[in-house]
Amino acid sequence: MTTEHRALPMLLRICAEIDRLFVIEVGPFGTALAHDARAAWLATGNKIRPSDVEQYVDLLAASIDNDGRRDAFVADARKCIKV
Repeated sequence: MTTEHRALPMLLRICAEIDRLFVIEVGPFGTALAHDARAAWLATGNKIRPSDVEQYVDLLAASIDNDGRRDAFVADARKCIKV
């Protein structure tokens, strides 16, 4: 039996905003990367706190090879994590 993990709708809205930033950073294939990262993120358990989104940001950031661009993305993405 597989357990499907979920995230609060508020957290999914934050992730959607972060996805937009990610696609701007990496280009159109960022949509597919974000989809895969979201599935991997949810596979680790239910997401109920804004701080859980930091794990999602880290998964996305791993796809950005340039250190400076990765750091800029992480900084911008973490600004989205607020309630």
